[in-house]
Amino acid sequence: MSVTPFPHSRADRQQKPTTQARAYSWWKQFSGEHGWLGRRLNDIRMAPTYGWRLMAGWIKTVIVLAVAAAAFFSLYGIGTSVIDAARALPWSAPTGDHTGLLATIDQPVRSYLATRTQALPVDATTAYSTWQAVGVVAFILGYLRNGGARLTWTAWGAATVAMVWIGTPSPGREVAAGIAVLAWAALSVLALRGISLSPAAFINVDVHNQTPPAPEVRAEIHCHHPEPKPSYQPYDPTQPPSLN
Repeated sequence: MSVTPFPHSRADRQQKPTTQARAYSWWKQFSGEHGWLGRRLNDIRMAPTYGWRLMAGWIKTVIVLAVAAAAFFSLYGIGTSVIDAARALPWSAPTGDHTGLLATIDQPVRSYLATRTQALPVDATTAYSTWQAVGVVAFILGYLRNGGARLTWTAWGAATVAMVWIGTPSPGREVAAGIAVLAWAALSVLALRGISLSPAAFINVDVHNQTPPAPEVRAEIHCHHPEPKPSYQPYDPTQPPSLN
């Protein structure tokens, strides 16, 4: 007797998950409590409770980069306004859109960058804007006693004097470079404030040549004396008892 098995129904067959189901499962794992997005959201939620010291490192990085970018663009805007205001001051007879003294420094820098950036991917306008931004940011941060900014300000000033020397025609090259040095030195009074050129007092105490005192060794013998025991006299019935 042969038995013919019943065919499986469609409901009993194992069906492959659809694309929508796989996407929903992935999103559930991704945004769950132990998923990547879930852990990041938990870091953000617990940041006010932990404070800056115990805050997640990636949150600190984002905050520092955002503050640095905002400070850079703010300082760049302030520096551009200061430069535009300086150009409008009546230094001497104006030449074009620049005043005399400022043009003595600014025009050679523009000429130097225009002639030296022709074979570079960067154009002269971008290089000139970068030169302005670096100088302004280094000046402001140097005024706030930042050591790295003061080194940048020193290098920026030396590079500016070199560009003025090279970009100025030969008859007035020495005068233009001298004006650039004087302007750089005057601004350095504020950018490098607090730096003293006088040598600091240093007292050196050499203790290697001094002979240390020899240790004193002394032997002492301490004897322990036992306390004397009270002496008892024989009982005398004729004597009244003592109250002491």
